[in-house]
Amino acid sequence: AMPKELESVGMDPGRGGLPPRTPQDADEFLENVDEVNALIDGLRSGKISAEYVDRKIKERDAESTQLEEERKKEAEEAERRKYENLSPEEQKKIKAKVDEMIAEKERRERARKAFHEYRAKMPEEKRRATDYDAWDLWTPSDDEDDPWMKYTPENPAFKAMEADIDRRHAAQVRARQTAHRRREDGNAAFRAGQFAEALRCYELGLEADKRSLELHGNAAMAALKCEMFVQCIDHASKACELAEFLLERPDHPTAIKCLQRRAAARLKLSHYKDALNDLSLAHQRDPSNGEIESQMKEANATYEEARKEKEVERGMRRAAQGIDGEVDGTDFHTLRELEKLCGEIGSDACDYARLEALVEVSEQCRVFLRSGRGLHLLRLSRELELDGAHNLTGPLRVLRAACLNEANRETLARNGTLKHAVGFIARARRSTEKATDREAVSAALFLLHTCSATADPRARIIEALASDVEPDGAIAGLFAMLETDLANDDAGAKLAAAHALSLLGNCAVDAKARMALAKAVGKDAPGKIARVLRCGTPVLAERAAALLGNMCADGRMRADFAANERGISELCALLPKNEKNERGTRAPSAASPAGMGAGLPGLGARDADGKSDASTDLSPVRDSELVLNVLAALANVSVDAAAAATIGGAGAASRLVRLLSASDPLVAARAATVLSRIARDPSTARRMCGPGGSNGDGVAATIAKFVVRRLASDARDGAIEPAVRTLAVLANGGDVAARLALAEHAAGALVECVRRWDVVGDGAAGNAALAIGDLAREGDLLPRLAALEPVAPLLQVCHKRTGAAQKNAAIACARLATHSGMLETLKANNGLELIYRYVQP
Repeated sequence: AMPKELESVGMDPGRGGLPPRTPQDADEFLENVDEVNALIDGLRSGKISAEYVDRKIKERDAESTQLEEERKKEAEEAERRKYENLSPEEQKKIKAKVDEMIAEKERRERARKAFHEYRAKMPEEKRRATDYDAWDLWTPSDDEDDPWMKYTPENPAFKAMEADIDRRHAAQVRARQTAHRRREDGNAAFRAGQFAEALRCYELGLEADKRSLELHGNAAMAALKCEMFVQCIDHASKACELAEFLLERPDHPTAIKCLQRRAAARLKLSHYKDALNDLSLAHQRDPSNGEIESQMKEANATYEEARKEKEVERGMRRAAQGIDGEVDGTDFHTLRELEKLCGEIGSDACDYARLEALVEVSEQCRVFLRSGRGLHLLRLSRELELDGAHNLTGPLRVLRAACLNEANRETLARNGTLKHAVGFIARARRSTEKATDREAVSAALFLLHTCSATADPRARIIEALASDVEPDGAIAGLFAMLETDLANDDAGAKLAAAHALSLLGNCAVDAKARMALAKAVGKDAPGKIARVLRCGTPVLAERAAALLGNMCADGRMRADFAANERGISELCALLPKNEKNERGTRAPSAASPAGMGAGLPGLGARDADGKSDASTDLSPVRDSELVLNVLAALANVSVDAAAAATIGGAGAASRLVRLLSASDPLVAARAATVLSRIARDPSTARRMCGPGGSNGDGVAATIAKFVVRRLASDARDGAIEPAVRTLAVLANGGDVAARLALAEHAAGALVECVRRWDVVGDGAAGNAALAIGDLAREGDLLPRLAALEPVAPLLQVCHKRTGAAQKNAAIACARLATHSGMLETLKANNGLELIYRYVQP
């Protein structure tokens, strides 16, 4: 074998035994081969000593090392010559790249320092644990301590580092671009409802840019949608840390959202206190965020319900041990009795009346039904699924009593009970002649009515109703039941009708429910409900008005009802004729049939022997709840021009204007809204601007006095804006005679409203300015307006307000400028420039 010393003889570094690439390389290779062969022959023959070979090898190694150093120096010299004549522009570009990288490193160093200080303040047990995620996020990368950090364009070495700087900067840009593309892909998947794919894209983007606040925030949302709560908490926590320590903006909008998402995930994991802490911190950093306040309210309610469950479970354990005591006012013996009764659910021995009585009066009993993953509620619900002759009134009444607790409503929505209740009503429709079936249907309606007051259960009920729009379905059955019950003088029938109206009214706030009503009943749906208005029972009229108001939020139903002049007139007739009636209080509630909960106003109850008590008298009561629902219905239907004309023709304006002085600001605001809509009808507008006759001031004059009175009291309620809007509609749409009459009563109120621009909102100030501009179109009114000195306050609105209010004020000034005195005022206050900005000459 050849000695290792001879294997490397004549082989230059980097070549080894590779075949020759050029003629010169070939010649050199052959020379080396010949020399190696000669050395081998000399060693074999003894003519050459081993020391000679060693010396030869060392000489060759020295020559190779020297040659390599010379080549390296030549390359460095070439690189320096390449960048020694950089232009100032090139130097600025390189310096900008270095500055960006240096700023990024300094920001990371500040973030690390702040994060380590934060860690130092943590409790000992948390600080002792190794946080590998924090290590990955906050420890420096291998490329952050490079020598270019100290170079400047004047430094010769800087020029030689330009290529490396370009490479590093380009790598950072590529990483950001990759992260952005992944984020866009994730957003597209999220919009398509592919939450798992969105999460995968966001996490791929984080591999390219692990410090992206937006990617962590989006990943937290996608993980929450996938019910991967631990991952949601992890991404949300990193986003909050990046916002606080890297961006030095703990109140960053994305960080606020991540606190909300982390709280939602922690609630799902039953980490209630941590969730509340997150929401409290989010509210502290964004106190004007109403969504956070709503989420805090829900989280507190969830935490309170969980606390109640634990207290009840603890009380049951102590009761089983024979210990006396109570849980929030309910003694252990009552809970033990409840437990025994729940064990008999489904059997003939179960005393549902006693079970309902316990659940009705005790919150702890309602919580107990939900304990054990809602086992007792589920057993009650299964009774609705059974087909047979057994009476469901008892289970339905117990379920309704249990739903006085909102968490129980959510439980019933999740386990399908509400869907079964809707199905039961549809099945029982044909057999409602039987008294037992009528009671059960009434109990089912009461249950659904109670649950429909909460958003998620209401959505489940609407889904069940919308899936059954056949002529013999649940919705058609409810309308048929209303007709039957209204013709029945029995208080129980009217009670069932009240629950049916309330259920439909609550559901009709949703467009899906309104569509289902239209499909199941047809165009006459509003007309059928309008017939309830003349039934003579105030509570039924009130709930029918509420249902009509929600139905008229749909354009087609609104048009159908607008064509029903009689129905609209009957709705207007429910408005109080005078202030005394409006301020009347609701009559005391009568006791309701056993097991049906609190009584409804105007509905009498029957005692044990079937005789009516004194409260059976169904006297008409005009209360604020009825008025609010009637006003809501009128506000929605008056969007239609034909309906607005019908309302005006029914003489509703005089009744509506009296409601402006109601003690309830919501009544006044809704009345003013209806007035502003019916004022668009020319005939109604003329009547509103005219005198009031023997009854006192006209409608417009009364509205003007109301505005002045509210401004004098610095009131900031919602009634001023629609009241001023009514005056603006009258000034804009009326004829010359109407404007002249309006100016006599309302010009002062309009100018006063503009003068108080700092009290009223943009809507009121802008509408007042618009009305003044319309009045100024009548030359005969200019002297009256000039006496009120409107120019100065209008210019204040121009300067202090923006948008439509500013533009309306400028237009009003332009029209007032046709009066010589007000023109001089405009010139003195540099108001002509504002006019030119908004008004074409």
